[in-house]
Amino acid sequence: MHTLFVGHNPSISTWETGNYFASPTNQFWKLIEKSAMDNSIHHVKDRKIGQINDDIMVKRGFGFTDFIETPGNNANAINKAAINANRDDFPKRIEKYAGRINSELKRLCFVGKKQWKQQFNQNLSKCDHGLQDEKLRPKHWPINVQKLEIWVLPSPSGRAVISPAERLESYVLLANSLKNSYFEE
Repeated sequence: MHTLFVGHNPSISTWETGNYFASPTNQFWKLIEKSAMDNSIHHVKDRKIGQINDDIMVKRGFGFTDFIETPGNNANAINKAAINANRDDFPKRIEKYAGRINSELKRLCFVGKKQWKQQFNQNLSKCDHGLQDEKLRPKHWPINVQKLEIWVLPSPSGRAVISPAERLESYVLLANSLKNSYFEE
């Protein structure tokens, strides 16, 4: 696994189906397709796939998890105590998960600003979409997790207010970065 997408918490649709970003109003899979991210690390001959989903993406080296593992459709309903408890647990889960599968994890992609900003003991007041400055890492993260590229992608939720072009932009930048790093290896 080279790239791990991090949602805030699983939606009820995701929880019930076992597939990430399963809500019909969630635009994640459309953004993956429009950005050509699903094809960004494979040669053209390998691109013959059906509907893009998490099973196909996992076969291509992508992984999925959530900052908070409690299902629900309203991220604002999660209380501060749960966020604080997960703040310390999250990087340990990432380190353990990556180590257990003998991973070459290179990047964490937070799918929404909220879960990235909540990683810090004092939540960040703001952040931009895209690749985050390598100097900006939570101090409590283990060294090998701090070394990962951090991307913040716009939320694909139908509730997020953002133009379609602005929403797609960071997904395209990530897809191009993946393509460039794949062909450099």
